[in-house]
Formats: sequence, C-alpha cells, structure tokens
Amino acid sequence: MLWVVGMAVYWTRDPGMWKWLADDVQDEEAAPAKLNQDSAPVEKKNDETQVTGPNDQQPFEHSQAEYLFQAITDKEPLAREEMPAYWKLMRWSMTESFDDLWERSRKDLYFTHLAEAPDKYRGELIGLKVSLRRALTHEVEENSAGAKQVYEAWGVTNESRSGLYCLVFYDKPPELAIQPSIHEEATFVGYFLKQFTYEDAMGKKRWAPLLIGRLHWRENVTRSALRRQRQGGNHWQWLIIAGAVVVLGVAWKKTRPSHRQGLDATAPPDHAAIESWLDSGAPEDPSRLDGVLAEWEGADTETESRPVSLSKDPRISQSGDVTPDN
Repeated sequence: MLWVVGMAVYWTRDPGMWKWLADDVQDEEAAPAKLNQDSAPVEKKNDETQVTGPNDQQPFEHSQAEYLFQAITDKEPLAREEMPAYWKLMRWSMTESFDDLWERSRKDLYFTHLAEAPDKYRGELIGLKVSLRRALTHEVEENSAGAKQVYEAWGVTNESRSGLYCLVFYDKPPELAIQPSIHEEATFVGYFLKQFTYEDAMGKKRWAPLLIGRLHWRENVTRSALRRQRQGGNHWQWLIIAGAVVVLGVAWKKTRPSHRQGLDATAPPDHAAIESWLDSGAPEDPSRLDGVLAEWEGADTETESRPVSLSKDPRISQSGDVTPDN
C-alpha cells in the first residue's frame, strides 16, 4: 500500500499526467534581440520591435509581393530565390504590433485551406492559437528587414491535430523556452508564405505551412496553479504518506496475535497428576504432566511450598531431604 501511495504522489508531481487538462509551460527568460536598421527608425513597445514603413495595406506593396511570390515553390525546402519574399513578409510584420495584426487577421483559415490552395492564400494574414512542440533560433545574413536573428517555432492547432505549422518571428517572448522539445501554448499572427518541406524523426518527407509574423506566449491558468503549488512545498504529500503509515500500523496491530492472550490461555497446574506420579511412579496421562512440571519447576521454592503429597514418600523426611536406603 505504501508503494501505491508513493507512486500516486510521484505521478501527481509529473507534469505529463496533467497533459489532458493543460499543456505544460516552461519558464526561461531571454532578452529580445535588437533590430539593426539604418534606413528606418526602430521603436520598442511592450517588448515588441516596430519599424516604420509600408506593409500589405498599401496597394503598391501588395503588387510587389505578388511579383516576388512567383519564385515560390510549394512542398520544397526554402530556396535562395524565395528569400526576397520571405524578408518582405518579415518586414510587414514588424510595422505593426501584435494586437493590431491580430485584429485584422483572418481566423477562418485552417490547415486544410493552406494544403489545398496555397496560391490562393499566399501572403494572407492569419491568426492561430497553437500548442508549441519545438523552438529554435537562427543567425541570418544581411537582409532587407534588417534582422540579425530570427526565431522558429513548430506547433499544432486543434484543427491541424498532428499537422505541424512552421512559425517564424523576430521578437521572442521572454517566457518562451528555446529548446528542441517543449510543451507551451502561444498565439501567433503572421503571413502565409509557402508549404515548407521537412523530414520528420523517422526520416519521412513531410510539409508544413510556413508563416512569418509575431508570437505571443499564452499563460495556462491550470499549469500556473500547479507550479505555484510545487513552489509552496509538498506538505500535503507528506501528510498523505504519514496517514497511510498510521492506517497500516493500526491494521497490522489488530491482525497480530496477542502474546498476553497466549499466556492467559495456559492451563493451571494439575496437582492431582503430580500426586499420582509421585505415588505410582507414572502419570495417569503423560501429556497432562508436561505443562504441570514446567509450571512447578518455574515456581519460587522460597516463597511457594511444595505439594503436600511429597511427604507421603517414606524416603523423604519432613525437611525434604531424601534418606538413603538401608
């Protein structure tokens, strides 16, 4: 039973056990990189880097992007000729805050839309709520967006299920852990570029929608409560173990045979058998005499008198000494 209680406590402390209720979140702080751009002013608002310049809301910019999209090839790795379109979308996402982008993004486009008609939705601003599984960082070459470092996260949505999204962004939330394996919640808004090809852990070729924009870490209330509980101590766990020990001790004591009961059950000395043995030299029932002799031999001769029947033997004097035969 102790083993069962111990394993139950161990499992409750394992975050994987609560995955059905809430995805895990991990804490790791890192300062966001700064944008080095000489051609446009840079401003930090709420840990977001913003630059001035046109974006997809200007017709001329939109027509330029349509021209650059002609170099895009779906279900292939990212090629060098596709990078101008890549950096244009990055630049667009940096001209507005996350909230502004989210407000005007489309929430009705899903994984299946991007799978069936990538050309139709290329350059579309899409908002997603994702469960992240992987996060990386990359140093990049000189580019039109002025970025020195970008971040890449992989995750799924409720609609895509096992279908992964590849999300690229410039500003990293301080709460986001950059690790090859994570379980975190986030909200992403960005522009769809292409169907990006990758190899999974089994070496099988797959593809994921590649979006470029901004990412916000999303706190999970249940997970945060569990973390605070761990930080506040594990007293309740020790109370469970102590209670189990007490219950087991009481149950064991009740089922254990009582030594006192065994002594009380012992039959009293059979003096009649002793007298019979002394008179005839043999007991009426040898089995009756075993316990009697043991009781008699353990008696205190100084405080207890011997049976009176001993005086009937002519060889034994009144003082208890045996006289020799003539």
